[in-house]
Amino acid sequence: MFKKIIICFALFHLTFQMNAQFFRGVGLFIGGTTASDRYKNLNAIDNTTFAHVFPAPSHRSAELPGFSVGLLGEFLKYDHIRWQTELEYCTKGGIERPMGLPLTGDRGPATANVFKNIQWNNFIKIFGNEGYRGTPYLMLGARLEYSIARTITAYAAVAGFTPKINLTPDVGVGYEFASYSKWHLFTEFHYNPDAIKVVNNSVAYWHRMFELRVGIIYRPRKSLDDCNAPRYHGSDY
Repeated sequence: MFKKIIICFALFHLTFQMNAQFFRGVGLFIGGTTASDRYKNLNAIDNTTFAHVFPAPSHRSAELPGFSVGLLGEFLKYDHIRWQTELEYCTKGGIERPMGLPLTGDRGPATANVFKNIQWNNFIKIFGNEGYRGTPYLMLGARLEYSIARTITAYAAVAGFTPKINLTPDVGVGYEFASYSKWHLFTEFHYNPDAIKVVNNSVAYWHRMFELRVGIIYRPRKSLDDCNAPRYHGSDY
């Protein structure tokens, strides 16, 4: 009986240690975004039907500023490779000036196409060597986006076909500042384009977003490197 208790205790301790190594940190972030839409009209130039400008001409929209906010969890026991999963709210879209009559060059007033998304993001984080001031890292991953609301004020015959659920690639670079506590500040810059174009009425359409974040992460361990070195507690310890 006593042997079974010892075995159960050992298995429990091992499981706890493995889970402790798997979980590395939890945090939150806020960010600023700038997004743009790209249209490519696939019709040949024709000054009779003007199909090359309707329902949308080939152009890139002006930048739409926005914001993001999210929660993150960081996992994997390895020092230089981590998995980061996030739940994020952010905005995408672009600033448009719809065309007037063909050949006149007339443009309407600036108006915004806005997509408000809830996203589940997943990244592999590859850490560089820890320096005196902090640690740089690279992020590679994807975002699963769900559009909870949208305001389409220009080129609706094309932009309106943006899928409600979308999967987009993402690449980012980050820097985690050195800290002697369990709380670490970080900053990240992300590039997030659409992988698949929407094609409707012979017009191809896709998004692109840049995102600059600042955030804080809580790590139960005080360092990215767990060398298990003895700690000095003072002469009276």
